[in-house]
Amino acid sequence: MTEEEMSWAGAGAIVEAVRAGEVSAADVVGAILTRISGLDSVLRAFVTVCGEEALAAARAADARRPRGQSLGLLDGVPVSIKDIILTQGIRTTAGSRLQETYVPDIDALVVARLKQAGAIVIGKTATPEYCHKTVTDSPLTGETRNPWDLNRTPGGSSGGSAVAVAAGMGPVSIGTDGGGSIRLPAALCGVAGLKPTTGMVPQWPVTPGWDLLGQTGPLARSVADLQRVMQVIAGPDPRDPDSLFEATKLPRGRPRVAWARSLDDLEAEPDVGSALSATVAAARRISNRLDGVVLNWSDPDQQFRVIACSDLASALGYRLASERDRGAMDPTLVQMLEFGQGLTGSDLARALRWRRMFAARVLTWFQDYDVLIVPTAPVSAFTLGTLGPRIISGRKTSPFAWFNWTWPFNVTGQPALSLPVVSAAELPVGIQIIGRRGEDALVMSFAQQLEKRLRSDARPRLAPA
Repeated sequence: MTEEEMSWAGAGAIVEAVRAGEVSAADVVGAILTRISGLDSVLRAFVTVCGEEALAAARAADARRPRGQSLGLLDGVPVSIKDIILTQGIRTTAGSRLQETYVPDIDALVVARLKQAGAIVIGKTATPEYCHKTVTDSPLTGETRNPWDLNRTPGGSSGGSAVAVAAGMGPVSIGTDGGGSIRLPAALCGVAGLKPTTGMVPQWPVTPGWDLLGQTGPLARSVADLQRVMQVIAGPDPRDPDSLFEATKLPRGRPRVAWARSLDDLEAEPDVGSALSATVAAARRISNRLDGVVLNWSDPDQQFRVIACSDLASALGYRLASERDRGAMDPTLVQMLEFGQGLTGSDLARALRWRRMFAARVLTWFQDYDVLIVPTAPVSAFTLGTLGPRIISGRKTSPFAWFNWTWPFNVTGQPALSLPVVSAAELPVGIQIIGRRGEDALVMSFAQQLEKRLRSDARPRLAPA
C-alpha cells in the first residue's frame, strides 16, 4: 500500500493488510499522521494530535503480531475520539476554554474497549463548546471546515470526527449524538454515522450536560466499518444502567419499509430529494413492502429544547456566576444556559411527560414497519458562520429547522444511521435509516445493502498545505 492508499483504507482493510504482513501498523499510523499534518491546519478537525503516543502504540502492535498476540477486530487501526469523551492522559477540552488544560486520569468505557481491541488513538476531534450546537466552531478551536468546500460547515457537533474521516485522516472516529450530532455532520461530509439505540453503547464516565439525550457512536466511510466498531464498543456495563438489555437478533426475511419526503410540509432541497429518490428505488429491491408515508412528528412547544437546556444548565449553569467564565464561553452557549436556568422543575417534568407520550406515539407507529427512510437533513452543507439555513426549498424557517429529522430519535431512543449519497458534481447528502429499539443490526444490515447499490467513489479534492 502507498501512503495515499493507507489513508483511504477502511478499518477492515487495514486489519487484513497488517495481519497479512503487507504493511505494518506503524506504516499506517505514520501515513495518517502525515496526512493530518498536511491538511489539518486548514480543516481544523483535530484539537489534539497524539503523534508520538500513536506511533509507540503501533510499534507495540507490530511487536505483538509475530508472537500471535493480536488483540482483536481493530488491532492497529487508527481511531480518533471526539473531544467530549474522556481519554486517559490526553486532554479533553469539550471545545471550551474552561477546561482547555484538563487531562483525565481515566478512559471512558468506549475508549477502553477500543484499546482492548487494539485500536490506536491518534487524536481528539473538534466539537462546539460542550456540544451545544449543530455546527462545529468554538472559542477554543475556531471554525472547522468541510473538506468538500472549505467555505461551508461540516455540521456538528461531531464535526471534527466527520471531517477527519471524510478527508482520509483516519478510517474511524467516535462521536456523540444528543439531537443529531453524529448523523448531521456525517450527512454534510459524505460519511456514514450511527446513533445507536439508547444504552447499546454504555456511557461511563461522561462529561455532564447531555445525560438525558446523548449517545455515543461511530463514524466511518463504510457501513461495514460501523459494524466492526459496534462489535467492539456495544454491550452492557453495570456502570450505565441504561445499557442493561440485550440487543435484538437480526430477523430473517426482507423488512417492511416506509419512507417520507417531508416533515410538517417542509420539503427537502432538490439535491436531497434526488438522493432520497435514488435510495427509495434501491430499497424497492430489498424490501418486503415499501410505502410512502406522510408524517407529522413536530415539537410545537419545543419540549426537546426544554430537556436539552435543562440538562446543560444543571451541569454548567453555575459558571454564569463568574464574569470571567461567562466571557470565556460561546455566546450561544450562554444563551442556552440562561434559558435553562429560567426553567422550573415543573417545566422539566412537563417536558419529560411529553417525551414519554411522544416516544409512545412513534414507537407504536413502528409496529407496522421495520425501517423508516427519511433525509438526514433537508439541506447539504451551508455557509460557515451561520447556525442553519433560514430558507429551505424557498420557505423561511428557523435556523434550527434543518435538524428536525434527527432529534426525534434521540427522544425515542431508536437506532438511526446516516448513509451518504455522493455525486461527483454535487455536495454529499445523507439519507437516514431508522429502526426499532434494539434492532441496530437490522438498521446496519439494511443500510449496507443500500450502500452496495448507491456507492460512489467520489472524494473531496484536497491537496496538502
